[in-house]
Amino acid sequence: MDKKQILLAEDEFTSRKLLEFQLNRLHILFDAVATGVDALEYFRRGSYKLVLLDEYMPGLNGSEVAKEIRKIDPSIPLLAMTSDPEAVPRLKNAGFQEVFVKPLHGKAHLDIIIGYLA
Repeated sequence: MDKKQILLAEDEFTSRKLLEFQLNRLHILFDAVATGVDALEYFRRGSYKLVLLDEYMPGLNGSEVAKEIRKIDPSIPLLAMTSDPEAVPRLKNAGFQEVFVKPLHGKAHLDIIIGYLA
């Protein structure tokens, strides 16, 4: 498996494709998956600088995936996405460095992602 910079887990097709488009335009190498189970499998097999997880996914949610990833690599930056603004404090307390509230507008989220990759 090629070394990728980001593991992106987002079950909603349109949101995932938009992020894929944005990351491709920035020439950022990534793997994109649609479930928490796939995210955990890819993380175990790959090497990433950052993990971007949707909170509400089938199988395992973002927080559950993050908990398992922390057991493997406690220092990797974990960023969450949620459509529920009230979930932000809970996700921050769960160990996510950043929490993006969807829908993602502008490029602030991309600037933050680039900052972690630098």
